[in-house]
Amino acid sequence: MNQVQSSITDSQLGERICELKNQQAYQELVDYLIGQISAGGMPSDLQAKAYNELGLAHLQLDEPMEAEKAFLSAIERSPKSINPKFNRANIALFAQQYALALELYREILTVDAGHAGATYHAGLCCAMTGQQQEALTYFETSATAAPEAMGPNFWSGETLLAMKQYESALPYFLQAVSITPDHRESRRGVAICQFELGKYDDCITQCDELIESGGGAEYLAFQIKGDALIEQGNIEAAAMCHLELAYLDFDARDYLVMRSRKLEKQHPECVEEYVAFLLSGMPDLERAFDGSAFECQSEQQQ
Repeated sequence: MNQVQSSITDSQLGERICELKNQQAYQELVDYLIGQISAGGMPSDLQAKAYNELGLAHLQLDEPMEAEKAFLSAIERSPKSINPKFNRANIALFAQQYALALELYREILTVDAGHAGATYHAGLCCAMTGQQQEALTYFETSATAAPEAMGPNFWSGETLLAMKQYESALPYFLQAVSITPDHRESRRGVAICQFELGKYDDCITQCDELIESGGGAEYLAFQIKGDALIEQGNIEAAAMCHLELAYLDFDARDYLVMRSRKLEKQHPECVEEYVAFLLSGMPDLERAFDGSAFECQSEQQQ
């Protein structure tokens, strides 16, 4: 049992908290902190620290409601404390309560404009609610303040990608990949930007690396790689690449039909060759096409 002290010091409290955290004894930590708080005699600032740590311990035990109560108690005892406000905002963010979380992060930023976590997380709230320009401001500020952090760089790139600002997005994605080479979403972003900027060789290389890495990244990589090969005029390789989609997902057959129709508008001189290669590689695709791609072509030629 933890013996309760009525006049515990800041250092004593901190030492015991660290000891129990190192042991990952979070339930014991909860019991210890509740006991110390209940004993009385703690000054308000130390109570705020204890309640904040109590909230963090509840989070480790997957008890977010109890954690939020603890953080609110910490804020009540020390309204200017940043940590409990930030932790409470994080609970709202992970609960997808984006409006509340954003409000709380902004409160923190009015007091501490350079708070890296609040800046980055405010950007996430804006991104999740379609406020792209405001999200970008937060993310770019965060990426500038912490260039070694993958998240702000990735989300800066992702937001710019959504805004179709490919040239601006690419350096952020490349920086994110340099920080975390196995982050597939960043590599996907690199490939998309390279394709949109006409850097087809680089795009294909990036797609090959994604395909090699596996983990669910292959589908989009085959799709983008095939599109890049079309732009290079390598129709057979493009068709074979796109056929991989049908091997990965039966429903991708419908995509291949739609892709042939899109090709009809982009490169009408290639569509017949493209469909022929698809059918040579997977003859039962003929039912999915049902002549639609050729019908579309015939109507344009009449």
